[in-house]
Amino acid sequence: MNQKWIAIIGSPRHGMNTETIVDYIIEGLSGYNIQVEKYFLDCSSISTCSGCESCFANGECVIHDEISQVIEQMKLVDGYIFASPSFNYQVTAQMKAVLDRTFCLNDYSKGWKSRLSNKRAIIVGVCKGDSRQMMGFTTEGMKRTLLDLDVDIIDTIECYDTKSQPILNRESYKDEVLKRIRNNQLLL
Repeated sequence: MNQKWIAIIGSPRHGMNTETIVDYIIEGLSGYNIQVEKYFLDCSSISTCSGCESCFANGECVIHDEISQVIEQMKLVDGYIFASPSFNYQVTAQMKAVLDRTFCLNDYSKGWKSRLSNKRAIIVGVCKGDSRQMMGFTTEGMKRTLLDLDVDIIDTIECYDTKSQPILNRESYKDEVLKRIRNNQLLL
């Protein structure tokens, strides 16, 4: 099964904890012949949703920037990795902008339904704090937005205490993530 996914990385820091976990997931997905293209949300040309509701008519956002490319890819690919570090108990501002802009993927012409179909996602949350409580709403915010778009969440990976234990210093963490992906029956 040759599939294409995209990884939307909400961390402004390349090569650090969030991207490292995403790379582990990508390695695991490659065993399923899933190709993943990464999108980093660290650019300065990201616009936020203005709430204009122009997208109600045709599902197209009137804002044209780098998020527009991500949204177009969301329509075309088979699945997603949404990954964000926790900033003050939430996703990063960049990830929040993407989540808000996916509003155009809803169809309100006859009630509500998603303009997406048969999409799957893996959610990743990374927290410097040492507990689930410190993660706050980071993963929940991504999950709820995608569930509203009728995306099947096949896994949620959360990692805590990355301030004192960065991912690259955790010897067995890569193996744990790879095993989790390889044993995920929802990827078959």
